[in-house]
Amino acid sequence: MGKIRKPRKKDLLASNHLQPASQTTEQTILPEQAEADVAPVSDDALQPKKRIWEVDFLRGFMILLVVWDHFMYDVAYLGGNYQTGLFLWLKEVSRAYYGGSLRATCHSFIVTLFVFTSGVSCTFSRNNLQRGIKMLAFALLLTAGTYAASAISGGNVTIRFNVLHVIAICVLLWAGLEFLQSKCHKNWQKNLFGVGVLCLILLSVIVGSVANHSPWEQTNPMWFFLCKHSLLIPEYVRFLGGDYLPLLPDLGWFLVGAFLGKAVYKQRKTLFPSVNEKFVAPIVFCGKQSLWVYFGSQIVMYGFVYLFSCVLGWL
Repeated sequence: MGKIRKPRKKDLLASNHLQPASQTTEQTILPEQAEADVAPVSDDALQPKKRIWEVDFLRGFMILLVVWDHFMYDVAYLGGNYQTGLFLWLKEVSRAYYGGSLRATCHSFIVTLFVFTSGVSCTFSRNNLQRGIKMLAFALLLTAGTYAASAISGGNVTIRFNVLHVIAICVLLWAGLEFLQSKCHKNWQKNLFGVGVLCLILLSVIVGSVANHSPWEQTNPMWFFLCKHSLLIPEYVRFLGGDYLPLLPDLGWFLVGAFLGKAVYKQRKTLFPSVNEKFVAPIVFCGKQSLWVYFGSQIVMYGFVYLFSCVLGWL
């Protein structure tokens, strides 16, 4: 029985060289064919994602008005006996502002517009669940901080439920609605989801608006956060604390803003591309960092007024 001879390398090369072009494992790709096989990349895909400046601008403008409102409250009601002419004048202005028609007319509209804009901003968030949890943590921290301030000062400045708490709950609810919407694949499921959300919006706006004109009379503190109650209820007056905003009707306006943002900014592009953003950059920055501006301003303003007025007596 003869030995089996292994094929030599040059024999393999020769046999491969003699194979027909249709049987070769490798094919020559022409440059034209390579260019045709590559999918074209649009210019928009190459551009980095930009924020919508008008949304940040509107939210920044609203948060600055909220900060001004809180500063007026701190000067009017949290300061001691002012000594300087400037703060004596500011106290008169702040008392007139809080008791005047300007705040009574514009305050609710400005706060609601801020909540509405926060709903529009949810359209551009990558993770609303994480964003809502973060905001809720800041809201609880604000409650704890103002509770400590109440214990130190002896007053009732605890913020148990205000605009920060409202937006945090709204964002968490929107994250849940986004999850439910992603599970609606059939037409009847999408229709049922739309009807359910519409009913939730109408219920929130109607119940909250009616309560603003005819406050609830029930005395269970569990529901004080939900909507406006009668000022004849001592527990509710104490619940108001340093600042207060009920969940209704602003939950409905938040949802309106969120769905409107998805419809208007479907392409995620600004509606005013010709505006030079450098001219509005400071207010846009406040809108981008609205959570920090709101939270930081509360601490800085109250600390400033209390320390330099009540403790040091410099104001």
